[in-house]
Amino acid sequence: MQEPMTPIILLTVLLGTAATIILLIYLIDRINRLERLTFSDARPAAEQNAESAADNSFLGLSGQLLWDAMEGKSPEGFNENDLITLKPRYERLLQTHIERIFDEGVKDARQGAKAKRPRIPLEIKTLRGSVNSWMPPQHASAIYNAGFQSVNAAEPELSVIRDGLDNAANLLYSRTNLELQTPFSSALLPSPGPVEETLLEDLPPLPDEPAANENSSK
Repeated sequence: MQEPMTPIILLTVLLGTAATIILLIYLIDRINRLERLTFSDARPAAEQNAESAADNSFLGLSGQLLWDAMEGKSPEGFNENDLITLKPRYERLLQTHIERIFDEGVKDARQGAKAKRPRIPLEIKTLRGSVNSWMPPQHASAIYNAGFQSVNAAEPELSVIRDGLDNAANLLYSRTNLELQTPFSSALLPSPGPVEETLLEDLPPLPDEPAANENSSK
């Protein structure tokens, strides 16, 4: 009577093992699906946060694409009128970019750090979010070096540094078809005012001068 029970027991064990394997496969598949759904939901959320923090006032352009557009290389799908409307806003962006690079050079010099290449592109915060601003590395380095060298420079050297700063800024404005009204050196590296000379007739009289005048009158 015991012998016929053996195949039944074996069959029961096999069925139980198979059911357990199927259950494990099902659970693993469900876990993988949940992970994929979690990551797929997280990526768009991160992208939406980045988009909400970006400044869209430049028609979606930023970095070197924005620079190229301002230089006259219209991206596909843009016309010249679209780019002309961006000029006033871009001028403020470029001004801030130049000032930030100059200030970075000044800060590094005051902290005793070594001169370095300025960051390009540079993220600049605006009232509407932030935008990446790009400029040619050679101009960025000239502006950074002007700020760095100005910290320990004497007045004769500062004159040369002012010229270098203004030349770099003028090239940036010229390449983007903007008109620079005031040299950047006038605000970032102002020249000392003229020294007022005191004329001899404006000098106060000497203490014994009245007595000398009285003697001469007698």
